[in-house]
Amino acid sequence: MANREGLFRKAIALIIALVILIPCSVLIYDAVIASGEEKVEFYYMMSDGKMKPIEKDIRGENMEDTLLTALNTLKEGPKTEGVSPSVPQDVEFLSVALVNNIAIIDVSDAYYAMKSTAEVICRSSIVWTLTSLDFVEGVEITVEGKSLSTPTGEKIGPMNRSNVIIDGEAIAAETTEYAILTLYFSNADGTDLAVEERVVEVNANQTREKTILEQLIAGPVEKDCVGTIPAETKIRDVTTTNDGTCYVNLSEDFVLKHSGGERAELLTVYSIVNSLCELDHVDKVQFLIEGKKLDEFKGNLQFKTPFTAVSSLKTAEIQ
Repeated sequence: MANREGLFRKAIALIIALVILIPCSVLIYDAVIASGEEKVEFYYMMSDGKMKPIEKDIRGENMEDTLLTALNTLKEGPKTEGVSPSVPQDVEFLSVALVNNIAIIDVSDAYYAMKSTAEVICRSSIVWTLTSLDFVEGVEITVEGKSLSTPTGEKIGPMNRSNVIIDGEAIAAETTEYAILTLYFSNADGTDLAVEERVVEVNANQTREKTILEQLIAGPVEKDCVGTIPAETKIRDVTTTNDGTCYVNLSEDFVLKHSGGERAELLTVYSIVNSLCELDHVDKVQFLIEGKKLDEFKGNLQFKTPFTAVSSLKTAEIQ
């Protein structure tokens, strides 16, 4: 009888222990999961001028702490030769919040001191880095509590991988490369060229010249820029020779679908010429239509000889 009572008491003690320990173990499990490691793709500009992701595991106590850790890691930069941090050291992350899967990042006003190219790199790297986290659908950047705005004063709002001036959708770290392109479009009133800098996904097997032409045909992203090339235009071929001449072979739609007029012709031709001549190995551009040289474009510009870049349409002359 005594043995049975002893076993009964041990059984009761075991049940009590399980009642106490099981909830604790669940809490411990949840805490471990909540503060576990997250795999993040950190986007940096490489020494060759291309943006690529570097994958790294980070740990945070919660989602917002993970975001802040990711941002500080991005700012710190990798310990790799030829890779530079994309966030300037004087730009501080003041606060981080996660609202409906949108990461709201408040930064110091040193953000506005960046030049346009550096700002594009910084903004793009922040958005693409944070959206590599599965709980982040978009990123909104504020500066000292005020919404980030375009040069015209329009609020930018949440950004993601489809609207942050980076081309491409699904990204494979082992094949994706990025480059900064300087593209020339028409300004809003059609009086001169306007510059738009963007970070784009590039195909390692495609020439940079073709990528530039594709971006020009697709049109501008900034609202104060206007496209100059008929959307129906197709790229037949683009080749740059050793003497720095880029031969641009376009479909006949480039001519047939163009509205014509001296100013419009100048804007179209020099938006292409200036954009291509931003490449170090391109000095001049020769146009071909369906593989042949035309005597003239639409009645104003001669197409027999190559074009060189101009600083403004005011200095351009009708050839």
